[in-house]
Amino acid sequence: MTMQHGEHRDLTSTPGRVRRGRGLGVLGLFIMVLTALVAADAAVAPATGGLSVRREADRLVIEDADGLAAATFAFDAPGCGRPAILDLAAPGGGIVTRPCPPRKGLDDDDHANMHPGLWLGFSDLSGADPWRRKTAVRFAGLEGEPAMVTGGVRFTARIEYLGGPTDTPDAVVVCRERSTVTLRDLDIEGHQVRLVIWEADLSPGGETPLVFGDVEEMGLGVRLAGPLVPARGGRYLANHGGRNEAGVFGRGAAWVDASGTIDDRDVGVTIVDLPGNPRKPFFHARDYGVVLANPFGRKAYGRSGKAGPLTVPPGESLRLRYAVVVHVDVPEEQLPGVIDAVVTAAQTP
Repeated sequence: MTMQHGEHRDLTSTPGRVRRGRGLGVLGLFIMVLTALVAADAAVAPATGGLSVRREADRLVIEDADGLAAATFAFDAPGCGRPAILDLAAPGGGIVTRPCPPRKGLDDDDHANMHPGLWLGFSDLSGADPWRRKTAVRFAGLEGEPAMVTGGVRFTARIEYLGGPTDTPDAVVVCRERSTVTLRDLDIEGHQVRLVIWEADLSPGGETPLVFGDVEEMGLGVRLAGPLVPARGGRYLANHGGRNEAGVFGRGAAWVDASGTIDDRDVGVTIVDLPGNPRKPFFHARDYGVVLANPFGRKAYGRSGKAGPLTVPPGESLRLRYAVVVHVDVPEEQLPGVIDAVVTAAQTP
């Protein structure tokens, strides 16, 4: 069962299971979509020129209208053993993710083979641990060809998480991922924004239920470039006002932003929880440079109450939707308004 508009997965009252919610009704859905379209039209416009994409042997290379690199989707991120978005750049230039692999003598080299750039990662899929590279990840190919959308590009990748350390023809597939990624350049109330929307459908690899563990290293994560790292002078800010690791780690949040100065510009990257996810995320934010939206960890962060593993039965799937907002010269007090506009825009095609 894949979640559609008007459905939800309520896992607080029924831990570890998936159930269908009540629909909005035709009138309610119409009003919601109409409101979203009006708000999006008022606040958000495609940037001039937009993005383009070309396919190379082991990656997709995405560029802006001036030929500047915007991002790379590597099918098997070098040294990291999994698909990921590398070298994500702000509009006009300035890379906000740490290189993969880290450059010797230039970048912090902790977790060198665990943190690509921007990626969806897991450390407990029915016991498999691809996060620490104890089990293998297989890029199973693109679904069709990348498509042009207003202001950007969209592609769909299929990824398989294996039960053992080696990718062999007879390896057991624990989890199948179908991820649709959209990158767009936007103008939001006069601010330049590069928006990434990552939509993943996750399902069991066979006839055995897929169990997502209650652990810390799970979800959509970004490994940050040095200038955005609190340990190097950057800062984290959550929607609830918490700052840096001390105020963000292990706490629920609608979004967390990391900002700093790159090439004399104020640049930031924000991970945003979008409506409809199975659980609101707790954020795994470390001052050394990783921010992760984790909808699975509860007890892992010392939270009591209803929690525990999340189970997806065979024949069903779990959907995760997140936005990543790369922004330039957005004053801190204006950031919530920009994020609100992004959430509204993310609800429309």
